[in-house]
Amino acid sequence: MKALISIIIPTYNRAHLIGETIASIQKQTYTHWECIIVDDGSTDTTESVLLAYINKDARISYYKKPKHVPKGPSAARNYGFTKSKGIYINWFDSDDLMHPEKLATDLKYLHSGNFDFTISQSAFFKAQGEPKKKYWNKNLWSKDPINDFIIKKIGWSTNAPLWRRDRLEACNLVFDEDLMTADDFKFHVQAMQFGLKPVIIETSLVSQREHDARLNDYPDKASNKIRTYLYLLKHREALQLNAKTLKYLNWHFLKYYSSLLKAKRIKDALIVLFKVIILPFKIKTKLKSLKLWILGVFYILTGVGYKFLKTDS
Repeated sequence: MKALISIIIPTYNRAHLIGETIASIQKQTYTHWECIIVDDGSTDTTESVLLAYINKDARISYYKKPKHVPKGPSAARNYGFTKSKGIYINWFDSDDLMHPEKLATDLKYLHSGNFDFTISQSAFFKAQGEPKKKYWNKNLWSKDPINDFIIKKIGWSTNAPLWRRDRLEACNLVFDEDLMTADDFKFHVQAMQFGLKPVIIETSLVSQREHDARLNDYPDKASNKIRTYLYLLKHREALQLNAKTLKYLNWHFLKYYSSLLKAKRIKDALIVLFKVIILPFKIKTKLKSLKLWILGVFYILTGVGYKFLKTDS
């Protein structure tokens, strides 16, 4: 009997796009899959669109995320995982498309050795016009994957990997439900941190849609990025972060910390400042963070000084 693959999709107000995503899944040459869609409180016609597919294809399941489960794609993916039965897992987004041979190709490569997950290429497309870039990242892997992944020398999309379920469960690898964005970034860093081994597929097996409502363009990226950077700095030794990566993290942290203050989130910025003092940031970064916080307080109280809430390159 063929192994079951669980495709888990979080969705929110994607009635106009999710049909194309499901159609691409239904075109898979490997047909023994289940598609679990978790709705994060859509207010459009997503439910009626999905019910039309479910009535014709028993492999598709639709769940409304319970109210006690946090909002966001991370919690939706984790909830979908609890409903899944497959021995392989493919996280997928409700606005992107699968190549017809994706699942078959993933399984072929995954079975070619002692691998825990696959990494394949993702190519961007737009309904009209040309996308800003062709691929998610030109390079998928390197000799120093954790450091290179963090500084974006290598990378892959959430949609790309096919995971062995037992390996995810063995290291209790789940998405951070406190993150609305950058959750996939942290998930992939942790996969490498826990020693999961990928097999690389240079072929593009995912079409990644570029449009104005992508969660990657989420307005409150700053707090999510900061939370992720704090995790990386806290685990710098376990991750074996090198000097180049630490410099990258320190500079980008200041960039997003400045954005937090520009948004007048002074209380959140103060909590972050205490963590910066405790964690192994560079002394220079600690002092700059303190200076930014003081300037932020002045800006909030007087309305003057916005231009000083910036970081040096």
